[in-house]
Amino acid sequence: MDIVAEDVVYLTRHGARIDSDDSEWLKKCNHNRSDDPHLSPSGHIAAKELAKRLRKTLPDNHIKHIISSPYIRCVETANAIAKELHIQIKIEPGVAEVNSCRNPQFLDAEQLQIKFPSIDSTYTPVMTREGLPLEYSDGACANRSATAARKVRRKLTGAILFVGHGASCYGVAGEFGHRGYVGYTSLTKFSQHDGGKYRLIGSFGDVSHLTDQRTALDSAW
Repeated sequence: MDIVAEDVVYLTRHGARIDSDDSEWLKKCNHNRSDDPHLSPSGHIAAKELAKRLRKTLPDNHIKHIISSPYIRCVETANAIAKELHIQIKIEPGVAEVNSCRNPQFLDAEQLQIKFPSIDSTYTPVMTREGLPLEYSDGACANRSATAARKVRRKLTGAILFVGHGASCYGVAGEFGHRGYVGYTSLTKFSQHDGGKYRLIGSFGDVSHLTDQRTALDSAW
């Protein structure tokens, strides 16, 4: 059976975080969201390398939707891809990081759009900030993210790229047939086959496009 765009899901994790390189990063920002670090310089480089891989190896207009967690590190990663592929970013709290507080420290889509014009302000997420359950483990986040990914896949037509975190990517991957942790700015592809089930296509958490593959591989936990 030929694989069409509607049958395909891609998955990546945000790039390396600034707080891994700079313990004073929050003092240099104009906000106090300690759970919302931006990308490190190496994280930006890796996000651009992933974006270039997608542009060079996929047909034009193949990926129809970029679904991103609202945390800055994911949005910056998604933004690099959106620029290369000339598509918008849909902000989805359902694939956000482990939610251990009642008011998670991420910006709403309208606030993010001020800095990232490529965000699609017309998208209605399948899970809202208010609807996120309290979570205290990767497993709880993974289960919630799997549910969100399933709802997003049913809602949208065309190939989807999810941009998430360690735990949320674990859940998204499991929803589409291969649960496991993926590394920073890696790429994983799933497709739907006979019987409606998804399966892994190629390598899980592929980092062949990255200059710094070791950082990505070491982050896959």
